[in-house]
Amino acid sequence: MGLGLDTLGAGILQQVVTGGFACVSYVVEMFRATAFWGTILLPFVIVAGLLTDLATSAPVRMLVLVGLNVCCILLGRSYRPGD
Repeated sequence: MGLGLDTLGAGILQQVVTGGFACVSYVVEMFRATAFWGTILLPFVIVAGLLTDLATSAPVRMLVLVGLNVCCILLGRSYRPGD
């Protein structure tokens, strides 16, 4: 005489897995959105750095900003605002 605990356990497990996938999907989408908007905003930071001689006083920082912008371009290219 089973109480249906196996069925109940399977239902709970299915909800946990489905919720986990939804959570991971949400985090990935937020990561893509951040990269997308970083792609738009970082060039302004880079230009400001060039105008304030950051390129000569801290060239490594400028290279890091350019590298970060390239990473944002690659990671945020599949993001579609409003979807």
